[in-house]
Amino acid sequence: MVKKESRSTISGISQKIFYPRADIVHTMTEGKEEKPGEFPFTRGIFPQGYRQQPWMESLASGYGLPEKTNEREKYLSKVGQAGYGGRASINLVFDRPTFCGMDSDHPMAQNELGEVGVIIDSLMDMERLFKGFPLDRLNVGFIADRSGPIIMAMYVALADKLGISRHKLRGIVCNNPLTDFYCSKTPMFPLRECLRLMVDCIKFCTEEVPNFNIARIGGYNTRELGSTAIQEIGFNLAIAKTIVEACVEEGLSVDKFAGNISFQFSQGSYFFEEIAKIRAARRIWAKLLKEGFGAEKDSICRMKIHMQTAGSSLTAQEPLNNIARIALQVLSASLSGCQSMHIASFDEALGIPTEEAASVAIKTSKIVMHETGITDVADPLGGSYYMEALTEEIEKRIVKLMERIDELGGAIKAIEEGVFEQEIADASYLLQKEISEGKRVIVGMNRFQEKDQKLEYKVFRPDPKVSSIAIDRVRKLREERDQERAEKCIEQIREAARRNEALMPLYIEAAKSNVTLGEMIRALEEGLGTFQYSPIISRVE
Repeated sequence: MVKKESRSTISGISQKIFYPRADIVHTMTEGKEEKPGEFPFTRGIFPQGYRQQPWMESLASGYGLPEKTNEREKYLSKVGQAGYGGRASINLVFDRPTFCGMDSDHPMAQNELGEVGVIIDSLMDMERLFKGFPLDRLNVGFIADRSGPIIMAMYVALADKLGISRHKLRGIVCNNPLTDFYCSKTPMFPLRECLRLMVDCIKFCTEEVPNFNIARIGGYNTRELGSTAIQEIGFNLAIAKTIVEACVEEGLSVDKFAGNISFQFSQGSYFFEEIAKIRAARRIWAKLLKEGFGAEKDSICRMKIHMQTAGSSLTAQEPLNNIARIALQVLSASLSGCQSMHIASFDEALGIPTEEAASVAIKTSKIVMHETGITDVADPLGGSYYMEALTEEIEKRIVKLMERIDELGGAIKAIEEGVFEQEIADASYLLQKEISEGKRVIVGMNRFQEKDQKLEYKVFRPDPKVSSIAIDRVRKLREERDQERAEKCIEQIREAARRNEALMPLYIEAAKSNVTLGEMIRALEEGLGTFQYSPIISRVE
């Protein structure tokens, strides 16, 4: 007698041995047949899929001084990274001090300067960063949340200085610190004040920089923290719903701004579940905007998705194995129908990618794009009994999770009470326990190791002289600027924060007056206060 073996996805969805037609009867008979490019966009947001436009390669990168990151970005362009319409594509990671809103000479910044991202203190640094890149022919991503609106303001100030119309600027400012409250736990303003600052940036960009994506809903960090796929989508759609509600309360029309909200999700190694979650997410988002917020245009309801191959899936042991992992994740991301993609480098578990590793990442994407036939057919997995059944089951579970969040009082309340963080801690603990016990196989780490393998590989490290150069620059800037003008700008930001007035124009003027990012953040802290975190531990065994 054959022993029946139970299996489940990494999110705990039980799996049958095979899926017959009967498992998707509901999907096939409910209304008209869904097509790519049609509401609710389960099968993708464009009728012709990747025939219309292949995914954009947008590697998150940055390190050291702005001019060093400038060199790396030009190298990525040279080896094939490109944005929409032939534009250059730059997706910028900022070092922890910049991400948190500290200048380079802050006492807490000393050991982190330029280590995992580029240093930005001022408008002068932005000039160094973008030297040689035509801003009106550029897709740029600013991966920063708390300091995101100020970095965006510096970019607008740079465009003004160069005489480039704000309407010609394209890219995305992440501008979503709500996820950071339970993911990165960086220094933060009070939660509801963060939402207010987000909306301030959204209102400004909608009017002044209309071709910029105004917020990125960062599911990737949720998944890297250890969430399930259901939690990744459910928690972040709840956050997106909260942002839309806040914008509507401020008088913005859904049809005017919601189409410029973008999503970032993780593309992990559990192949089919990672595809199904994206198909379900598109469907839920489209219905939420149309049925929940009254969006009139179907095009507004399209979920624009940036996928990032999962950094947490990469191993420091036998790092060359990561090339295979990344290739499979790129394949599944493309089958999910995303619009852009960060392709991890095989050495990311060791440090900042080398140029060689980054080149391999881009070429991996090119191989999938040009050598597999993936781009020939829109949603090639559509109609698969298994894929449709899995998509429907994931949708049900996400909707149920979002309903529970509503019952708790919404995403803000759930974050304040630590609900998201607690549930992710529980899920993460159970997953790591399975890996430690060998129930989830990680090749080269908990099984199939080559213990005697000696792989000599050069690990990239930024220049240690970065710290002293950055500190000297920011101090010299303060010494040589018009101090009276700078102090006036800082005071205006502080008072506008207290009085709930528009802030983005003040950031731009401050940037033009050589006020630093850290000084602007400090003015906001003085006007708004700071958030105090509480500890979270797993509740499961």
